[in-house]
Amino acid sequence: MGERAGGVYTCAMAAPTQSPAQFLTALLSAVRELTGRRPPPTWTHVDKVQGKLATANRDAIDAAIRVAVARGWLRADGDPPESITLTVDGVKLLEPAKPT
Repeated sequence: MGERAGGVYTCAMAAPTQSPAQFLTALLSAVRELTGRRPPPTWTHVDKVQGKLATANRDAIDAAIRVAVARGWLRADGDPPESITLTVDGVKLLEPAKPT
């Protein structure tokens, strides 16, 4: 059931896991929201992105940032990155496909 805390049983629920692609999309979306959907380059701190994603796993965030930088979706400042911004390609990736 769960751990016993103060005579009451509690039920601990695990957060649903995301695939790496879902996590990367969530990261890009968080940057987009934190920058007020302004055009690139509009920078935000990685700590703010981490808070928006509600994760304590900074290693996963840093890894996702490296992947996004390598694919041209983000630019990063610092090593490990302290600030990040979407690129034009990153914004296009988040936009819904337009009908032709």
